[in-house]
Amino acid sequence: MELLSLAYSLSLLTFSLGTVLYGSPIPIKSVKKWGVLMMYDGMASALLVSLYSLLVRLTDYLLTVLDASWPQFMLWLTGRTGILVTFYISLQSMATALKLSGTDLLAELLKHVGSLVATSLTAIKVIYLIATVVYSIRDKILAVGILLYSIPMRVGKTAGAAMIALSLVYYVGLPLMPAFAAIFESPSAVVHSDGYGSIKGVVVDVAGRPIPYPVVRLYTTNGIEPAVVVVGDVDGGFYVGPPQDLIKLGKELEVDILFMGYKLSPDPAVLVIPWTGTLRVSNIMYLGNGLSIIFSGILVIEGVEHPSPTSATIKLSVIDYVADLGFLKVNSTNVNQLLVDGKELTCTWTSFSWRGMLLDECFIQLGPGTHTVTVGHYSGIGYPEPEVEERHYIDYGDVMDYLNALQTTAASYLYSYLLLPSAYLVLLSTSSYILSKFLGGGLRLRFF
Repeated sequence: MELLSLAYSLSLLTFSLGTVLYGSPIPIKSVKKWGVLMMYDGMASALLVSLYSLLVRLTDYLLTVLDASWPQFMLWLTGRTGILVTFYISLQSMATALKLSGTDLLAELLKHVGSLVATSLTAIKVIYLIATVVYSIRDKILAVGILLYSIPMRVGKTAGAAMIALSLVYYVGLPLMPAFAAIFESPSAVVHSDGYGSIKGVVVDVAGRPIPYPVVRLYTTNGIEPAVVVVGDVDGGFYVGPPQDLIKLGKELEVDILFMGYKLSPDPAVLVIPWTGTLRVSNIMYLGNGLSIIFSGILVIEGVEHPSPTSATIKLSVIDYVADLGFLKVNSTNVNQLLVDGKELTCTWTSFSWRGMLLDECFIQLGPGTHTVTVGHYSGIGYPEPEVEERHYIDYGDVMDYLNALQTTAASYLYSYLLLPSAYLVLLSTSSYILSKFLGGGLRLRFF
C-alpha cells in the first residue's frame, strides 16, 4: 500500500533527523532531548508499519475468539430497524384512524409515543452509519493513522494515534454491542392489547387458490357502512387488529369481499374476535395473470386442471335450468382461446373501470348437464393492487389503557435502542482515548 510505503519513509526520515539532532555539537539540552524523542518516534512508527498486517489479522482473530462477527452485527441492527419501522408505521396508521374518528386529543397522545420511537430510530441510523464507515474503510483508517503518526516533529502523532486506536477498538468492539445490550436490556417489548383481538386470514377461491389483493370489508351488527376496509396482499392474506384496529374480544363482525368490481360473499360470513382462518369464496375462480371466472347459478365444480401456467380446463355440472359464467380480466390481459365442450367461443368483452384499473368482462350461459370449459393461451402482467382507502375501527372502551401500553413499549425501545447503545459507544470511545494516549505518549505506565 502506498500509504504504508510513505509512512515507512517518513519514519526513516524521523529517525535520521533524530540521530542528527542527538549527535549535533549544539550544547543545548532540549535539542538532545528532541533527538532522542524523534529516534523513538521513528522506531515506533516503523514498528507500526511492520505490524500493519498483523494488527488487521489480530482484530479478525479476536472477533473469532469472542464469537462475534460483522455480518451478525449488521443483521442485528437490521432486525432492530425493522421492528422500529414496523411499530412506527403502525402508530402512524393508528393516529390517522383516530384523527378520522374525530379524537384529536388521543391522536396527539399517540404523536408523543411516535416521537419516542422516531428518536430510537434515529439512534439506530447513527449506529448503522458508524458501523458502515468502520467496516468499510477500517484498513484505510489504520493506514492513514500510521501515516500521520510517522510525520516528523510529532506534527500528526496525536491525530494518528487517535485514528489507529479508533480503527482497532471500534472494529473489535462494535460487533460485541449485541452481547452488551443483552446483559442490560429488559425482555423484548411487546405491545399489550388486553381486551382486544385480531383477525388474520387468507381469501381463497372455489378451488382453494389465493385471491390477490382482496378488499375485505367488515361490518358491525346491522351496520350499513363497513367499519373496517383493508386490502389483502398478493397472496390473499389480510390482517385486522392492533395497533391499527382496536376491536374487543367476542365482538361479531359480518364480512364481504370486493374483487375485480364484484361483491362476493365468503364462507364464513360472520367472524368472532379473535379469528384466524380462511375465507372461501365459492362463486369465483382466479386463474392467474389477471383472469377470473365468476359463477352464477346452481352448479358443481368437478375438477380444475392447469396444463400450463397460461391455460386452464374446468369441468362442471349445471344442476339448475341455466347457469351464467362471467369471464373477468384486466384490460392488459390477452385471452386467445375460449372453448366450451370443445367448441371455440367468441366472447364479446365489455370494459369498465373499478378502483383505478380498467377491467373487461363477458358472459356465457350453460344449460343443464356436464360441461368442459377451456381457457387457453392467456397472458398478462397480473392483477394490480386496487386503489382503496383503508378504514380502521377503534373501540374506545379501554383505549386509554392501550395508549399507555404503547407508551411503555416506546419507552422500552428508547432504553434498549438509544440509551444502551449510547452507553456502549461512550465505553468504546473511552477505550479508544486511553489507547490513543498510550500510543501518543500522553499516558505513562509506572511499574515502580
